Amino acid sequence: MQEEVGDNIYFLVIMCTGGTALLVISFVVLFIRNQNKLLKHRQKLHEAALSHQKELLRTVIKSQEEERKRIGQDLHDEVGGSLSNLRMLMNRFDGKNKDVSEEQKEAVQVYRQLIDKIVQDVRNISHNLSPPGLALFGFSEALEELKDVVSKGDDSFISITNHAEAASEKLAYPVALALVRVLQELITNTLKHSGAKRIGISLFMENEDLLAIHYTDDGIGYDGKLSKKGMGMQNIESRLDLINSTYTVQTAINKGFGMFIYVHPLAQF
Repeated sequence: MQEEVGDNIYFLVIMCTGGTALLVISFVVLFIRNQNKLLKHRQKLHEAALSHQKELLRTVIKSQEEERKRIGQDLHDEVGGSLSNLRMLMNRFDGKNKDVSEEQKEAVQVYRQLIDKIVQDVRNISHNLSPPGLALFGFSEALEELKDVVSKGDDSFISITNHAEAASEKLAYPVALALVRVLQELITNTLKHSGAKRIGISLFMENEDLLAIHYTDDGIGYDGKLSKKGMGMQNIESRLDLINSTYTVQTAINKGFGMFIYVHPLAQF
């Protein structure tokens, strides 16, 4: 009798222990499952927020580009046209006009040079705002226009080497425009902060399906470990992120600056 009672108690202890273990295991499984659901939900919310921010940024950039294009056309057509007309009027005061004194002739010559400089400046600003070569002739021509504007006749200041012309011409217009804007921003940063004497831009294919753009300057560089980024670098990152492009930076104090940009030639904006 005592053995039966002992066996029953032992059986009850085992059952209780097993039931408790089963409850604990069930609770852990449910907890892990709920945590996974919660993490997935948070991830979806995060992805939705990022997608919304990306769409907002895309809309802002599109509006900016449309406004740039309008201002560029107005500068070229209105201001540029008025300056050209003024230049034509100044041509009336040439050496054949006997009523014009030598001092006036010298002044007219100075005015002509000044007008020519303003016309060129307006043209450069207009092209920076809305590069016409990109839409008409493609990415390679846009790079040459950018070079002409920056170098101002000094071909040694900036060099462009394109070993991937076929791929670069396949870039969708919004992607090509984003890359032109990034290069403009990099050049502006170089001119403002680096004290560089030379800029290099080279294009080549990476792994046969990835277009790589290598930008370098021989300026003072900066500490690549610094976490704080200026507005220019933030603009660059935003534009590259929108076209699903990646990049790496190589720089150090007194070692110049370099950036590798990678983009799929058939990527869409």
